Amino acid sequence: GVKLTGGEPMLRQDILEIVQKLKSLGLREISMTTNGTRFSKLARSLRHAGLSRVNISLHSLRRDRFRFIAGVDGYDEALCAVSAAVEAKLLPVKLNMTLLKGVNDDEIDEMIRFVHNSGGNGEVAFQLIELVDTDATFYSKYHRDLGPIEERLKAQAVAVYRRGLHNRPRYILPDGVTVEVVRPMHNSEFCMKNTRIRITHDGKFKPCLLRDDNHVDFLSKMRAGATDEE
Repeated sequence: GVKLTGGEPMLRQDILEIVQKLKSLGLREISMTTNGTRFSKLARSLRHAGLSRVNISLHSLRRDRFRFIAGVDGYDEALCAVSAAVEAKLLPVKLNMTLLKGVNDDEIDEMIRFVHNSGGNGEVAFQLIELVDTDATFYSKYHRDLGPIEERLKAQAVAVYRRGLHNRPRYILPDGVTVEVVRPMHNSEFCMKNTRIRITHDGKFKPCLLRDDNHVDFLSKMRAGATDEE
């Protein structure tokens, strides 16, 4: 399968054409990660074009916090995107929340209630993401250890599963909500069990999520007439 990420893929004016062309390749699944930009208007069209499911970045349920984290006032668009994705059957809709200390780390229970109310029968799931150390200053200011939070989820859960990709734990709560905890820096199998290859916007393969010093250029070779084998 293929996942369209970003930046923000919905800023592409030709996003429907991109999905249609990917679908024509016979892919098993086409998914997308978005902050909700333009999504509610195009959800059904994306589904018809071949999109299978969607991850929506919703880092806060408070408008001012959302604006601070996302850098844009897209709160209403993001909420509309969630309901539009459910209505278009782009399931399961996964809500991504990166935890930031002192910013949104008091909203976890509120977010779980929102997920339950948005799709209580498994249509909507929750991905709780720990901040990764890509900027030392930002990390030291906003990093919040998910360890104690994960222990609380584990104590509440009626079932626990492990996702094959990245070896991520999934906790099924009594109300039916699935919470997947993403902690790359505390998961020795995160990269070992990662079967994805990423392609950057400028035509390079990115083998490792957490490294930028080993990109492999392929676009210039393609434009120079290289064969598929080359």
